[in-house]
Amino acid sequence: MSAWVQPMINEIRTTLPHARIIIALVPCPHSSGYEEQFSSRFFGATVLTPKETVHYVLTGQMPAHVVLAKQGVILHLGGDQLFSVCLGWRTHFPVTVYTEKLAQWKSRVTRYYLRDEQLEKKYSAQITKDKLMVVGDLMADSVAPSHPSLDVRQKLNLRLDAPVVSLLPGSKPLKVLHSTAYMLRIVDELSLLMPQVQFILPQSPFTPLSQLRQAVQDEKLVKLLDGVPGKIVHDRNSTSIVTPQGNRVQIVPPSWHHNALQISDVSITLPGTNTAELAVLGVPMVVVLPLQRPELIPLDGILGSMGRIPLFGGAFKRWLVNLKLSEMKYVSLPNQIAGDAVVPEMIGTVTAEAVAQQAYEMLIQPMRRRDMAMKLRELMSSRHTASKILMDMVEILHQNDPRMSHLVPYLRDNSIKLSRDSDSTSREVRGRED
Repeated sequence: MSAWVQPMINEIRTTLPHARIIIALVPCPHSSGYEEQFSSRFFGATVLTPKETVHYVLTGQMPAHVVLAKQGVILHLGGDQLFSVCLGWRTHFPVTVYTEKLAQWKSRVTRYYLRDEQLEKKYSAQITKDKLMVVGDLMADSVAPSHPSLDVRQKLNLRLDAPVVSLLPGSKPLKVLHSTAYMLRIVDELSLLMPQVQFILPQSPFTPLSQLRQAVQDEKLVKLLDGVPGKIVHDRNSTSIVTPQGNRVQIVPPSWHHNALQISDVSITLPGTNTAELAVLGVPMVVVLPLQRPELIPLDGILGSMGRIPLFGGAFKRWLVNLKLSEMKYVSLPNQIAGDAVVPEMIGTVTAEAVAQQAYEMLIQPMRRRDMAMKLRELMSSRHTASKILMDMVEILHQNDPRMSHLVPYLRDNSIKLSRDSDSTSREVRGRED
């Protein structure tokens, strides 16, 4: 929602201010439950709840508050691609898919927007070339700090002469509930090695404070990964979690999420979107995937349902999680993109002491961190992905109904041809921008 949907809506609102935008949420085992509330912040966007989306797919009946236009394009941004295909069948709109991994339902999809050339090579033998378009990483468009690093440190009352370590337990409820207390133990261990370290926890917009409180105060959750409990403390200007050793982890509100990330000397993070955001900002990181309880990891589809079968389910899920991980060379997004270990990954029965030691070694090696930061920024340097996607969607709209071109300012220039026979609009416009 924050890394893909938000930058796309910002681009649409800037370029096509009168466009009608409908956000169709879909059922997902990773849902935080706050997606609808987050979506409502997008001015002028209509939101379908997961139940409303499923109801429309099954019956063809839209809720009373939703009005479809006669022409449109469906853009798939995460979740099961089948839902977008079904929405295309119901609306008769062309379906486009932004993806960083899978390209499915090729006969039903008009265009696949791909993150990189490797994905294009993977599917070039299965899908015709005219359906594949490399646009870059959409996450890069979502990362936009609003204040300089020095101002952020001063605003958060952080010393300038001491390193800052950020903790990122993720945004999905299970990740937050299971890993936050584990990260507090890392804080206590790292403080023994380097007492001057300052800690922050940039709060996700999908993680309410009540969830963080539950994660560090519920005894069962604290013990899951051998973590330590914490106490939520409210000061006049900030909110912090205090560990048993008295170390403070300042909770940074969601509105300052990227500002907080950029001031991190090192970040300790679980795999996920966070690793891409950190890479865009050039923040060195330690990626941790503790597998003391692999059966707790949520899985999609029928395999996830089988993992919930009494007695048999737990053992099956542990086996399945280990199998899937054995097939993955890397779990962090920057390492996957690079095909190399740019950032350290710690996977398995990883102790908090081991993670603290790895973070400490990075903190005392500024040249290593500088080199890592440069590699990360280079990996995630592509921007304007949302613009490329929108330009191509407009081209698809125009192909379906030439009358649509008068709505789009940048299509009024006769020098921009809409045919993809010789060259695509997106490539021509990109050339002009360059």
